[in-house]
Amino acid sequence: MTRRRKLSRREFLTLIAAGSAATAAAPIGALAATARAARKTSAPAPPPPSPRIAREIEKQKRSTDDALKVIRGYALPPGSDMAFVFQPVRAKRKRGL
Repeated sequence: MTRRRKLSRREFLTLIAAGSAATAAAPIGALAATARAARKTSAPAPPPPSPRIAREIEKQKRSTDDALKVIRGYALPPGSDMAFVFQPVRAKRKRGL
């Protein structure tokens, strides 16, 4: 993997200025036409699932809803311990950087 060298401020500003000039030089009408064309060419709607697949999806949705009702309905005693405690770990520094 090759490493890219760091851009100087002057090179960065030159790059930004060139990009801005290219954007300003582009005809506005062409940009609007491109945007209109992009809006018109939307992906076709996927075909509806077969009745067998639709039944299976509904079955899985009901199963998920039932599981969530059980989990949400479980009463925790007051003052109980937390399930976990988030303890962030500092990333190790790489050598040579």
